[in-house]
Amino acid sequence: MKNINYKFWNLIVIVKDNNILLINRNKGDFFGLVPPGGKIQFPETFEESAKREVLEETGLTLNNLQLEGLSGYINEKKGEQFIYIDYYSDDFSGVLKREGEEGECDWYPISEFENLDIHPDIKTRIRNILENNSYEYQIFWDEDTNSPSGKKIITGEKMK
Repeated sequence: MKNINYKFWNLIVIVKDNNILLINRNKGDFFGLVPPGGKIQFPETFEESAKREVLEETGLTLNNLQLEGLSGYINEKKGEQFIYIDYYSDDFSGVLKREGEEGECDWYPISEFENLDIHPDIKTRIRNILENNSYEYQIFWDEDTNSPSGKKIITGEKMK
């Protein structure tokens, strides 16, 4: 059996006064508006990692998180699976750090969400969070074409 390389990441949708916090990302191979988040570092828990990433990228301290969904990329040829733990929070404290290592942080009106420059796959995840849908969203990656070969999303009403 082939060795599989699993990588764990998180994404945190933070909302305040009908605005969503996004970072205009300026590093790596991905640019555009994204919610805070990043790699889960061993031996952190998923929640510890989400809180650390938000503090590092935005200066805000999360007081409470809600698990919203799971998403990821599967690359069979390379034997990789990226797994994202996706959260929501409207319970935080601190002063927003506008300029950070990842890019510029700012609040954007949720009413303008569909018009924002956000990668379509990230937009799908955020939309489900904002619409109060739990979800599992998987993207199957074709290494030869360097693009998705398929997508699968399962959504459902959140259990309270």
